[in-house]
Amino acid sequence: MDTRSLDTPTCTPRTPAYAGSANKLRSASPLRWPRLAATLMCAALVATGCSQTSADQSADEDPNDRIAVTLPVPAANVVVLNPGAEPRTQLEYNLEFSSTSEHTVTARSTISQVLGDDPEQDFSRPEVTMPISARVGGGNAAGNNVTLTVGDATSPDNLVNESFGDAAGSEATIRMDRNGSVQELTLSPTEESDDIARESLEHAIFQTVYGVVALPSEPVGVGAQWLVEQPIVSATEILQSTTVTLRERNGDVIVLDISVEQKPTLDFFDIPGAGRVLIDSFDSRGSGSITVDLTKPLPTDGNVDVRGEQQYSDPDSGFRVRQRTGMSLAWTTD
Repeated sequence: MDTRSLDTPTCTPRTPAYAGSANKLRSASPLRWPRLAATLMCAALVATGCSQTSADQSADEDPNDRIAVTLPVPAANVVVLNPGAEPRTQLEYNLEFSSTSEHTVTARSTISQVLGDDPEQDFSRPEVTMPISARVGGGNAAGNNVTLTVGDATSPDNLVNESFGDAAGSEATIRMDRNGSVQELTLSPTEESDDIARESLEHAIFQTVYGVVALPSEPVGVGAQWLVEQPIVSATEILQSTTVTLRERNGDVIVLDISVEQKPTLDFFDIPGAGRVLIDSFDSRGSGSITVDLTKPLPTDGNVDVRGEQQYSDPDSGFRVRQRTGMSLAWTTD
């Protein structure tokens, strides 16, 4: 198995419908707008993660070699806003070595985009439903390694669904702290997985990892609220702020209400080879509720839905790109 640290994020839409207007866009703006469009889509899909390619991958490499790729997950900062009612106790995961749990995750990300005065185009990713077997591996006082094995994934998109035929058994490994923070994600698709299956599962798994909510380090009770701030790995500097409310607790099982907001940390970003892009407006927010069993690494029930609208422009020509985005994640357990 070849393990590689990836350092070049890319985002390649499955159907690059914008390609037909490339010449028009080049003449309309000094920026390379088709490339910019792909980059902006990558930025918009921050909750799902963007495809990543290894900088040292050779063209003559055997595509059937099973390769594990490691993606860093930015650290989350947790601040308690309200400690809640008494009694207050410490919330932390208590994962037993070699234990397994079965989960089903359905992930979907949507994006539509308007370049200038062109018609709106849909670049949404097909919905993916993954049965996941989570096995707790070795650990220490800080946390555990958890291996997520994907079973027979399905999608309503026929092309994606067919590609999953050889993808069962693909794995992801996360390093999970006792408060639920995920420090690292390693993806290992099966040797037989084709590019469509690999990319589809990568996005769905990355989205799944971002759905694990970090817990506070101080004792809390029912009604407690805390803020989780986490940078998002994307082409832009985006900060995701999640306000979490402890609605119920019954032993190791807790119910969390979630409110999410994503904002850029700057009012512009720079794209290599395309120049500076202004962020004219950026709205992305959502909510949901999840059930967490602290003896299992992944949520057992619930859903989260995030929607947004963004507009970007070229500071020289005024050319604009408008986007509508969405992300949904639903959990069930067997």
